[in-house]
Amino acid sequence: MFIVIEPYRFLPPTNGGHKACYHVCEEISKKTELTCITTTNNPELDIPFQVEKVFADKITKYINPFVGWKIYKSAKRLKATHILLNQPFMGLLMIPVARILGVKLLIFSHNIEFMRFKSMGKIWWPLMKALETFTYKNADQVLFISNEDKQFAMDSMNIDPNKCIDMPYGTSVNQFPLDIPDNKKQLYKEHHLNDDITTLFYFGPMDYAPNQKGLENLLYEIIPILRKNTDFKFHLFLAGKGLSEKESNYISSSKDITWLGFVDSLDLYIKGTDLMLNPIWIGGGVKIKLMESLSLGATAISYKSGSYGVNTSTLGEKIKVIPDQDAQAFSDEIIKLSRKEKVPTPNSFYAYHNWEKITDRILKRLLS
Repeated sequence: MFIVIEPYRFLPPTNGGHKACYHVCEEISKKTELTCITTTNNPELDIPFQVEKVFADKITKYINPFVGWKIYKSAKRLKATHILLNQPFMGLLMIPVARILGVKLLIFSHNIEFMRFKSMGKIWWPLMKALETFTYKNADQVLFISNEDKQFAMDSMNIDPNKCIDMPYGTSVNQFPLDIPDNKKQLYKEHHLNDDITTLFYFGPMDYAPNQKGLENLLYEIIPILRKNTDFKFHLFLAGKGLSEKESNYISSSKDITWLGFVDSLDLYIKGTDLMLNPIWIGGGVKIKLMESLSLGATAISYKSGSYGVNTSTLGEKIKVIPDQDAQAFSDEIIKLSRKEKVPTPNSFYAYHNWEKITDRILKRLLS
């Protein structure tokens, strides 16, 4: 019996962390018994795995011994053999629970959290480093969402390599979509664009610091370089929420940029535009929008740090990785790729990053 601890509201899944937990629970539950223990503010939904809402979603949940006691009672009643903790924040509670029960404690590491907080200027990152290191060292296995994070943990946090397992972020898509041409035709028609215009797409919550920095780099460094090339015609689509007044004014005065705001379904723009842009270099972890875009057939350009967690060796010409903050190289690659036909995403990408394939590999390792 696998017990998965999800320490916040994640239903319905709305961001990358939520989706990772949901799909891991969904796929593991197809192959072995699983119950997800989570917070009481998760709604009742028809989902394909068992959920027990055990503790309140309060900041004290990470250190409250009564929360640990409630989880202990549930895990004991369910006869758990493995406890999978999403992220290390509840490590101080879950380490003793796992030891008392005599079960395996697994940590699903979505980021090197202290480095993410450090890159965002949070002054309390050293406390996070101490907690994260302690939790990883005392876990039986740590499942890392990127090889870069795994290597960092081994080299800089002195985590035993035998504990470290690759658990990449995945996709439910298992093949290259066949409706790419239809989406492009629809997008160009809806926005009255000529066929000789290269369409670009960048999206995400713009009030999140890494995305905001990426937007600034795109608008004030990359786009001006593109505009200097008078032979290159392009149109940039932006989607998300939390746009600042400064960027809003800039976009309003730009005929070659459209702010879409919040979009219920991004598929039309991911599939219909020529290039997905990922000018991200801070924040850590896997950039979920990059992974989802690639799975839906997008051709992408990304700064190096923004590509962590994606197995680029499986992608061939579908992604170009640029040194961090090199706006000139980023711009040059946009123009270069605009002259090429969009090629299918290789099957090797889906074989590595499909959720079913990922959990098959993990269970084989954990249960052998």
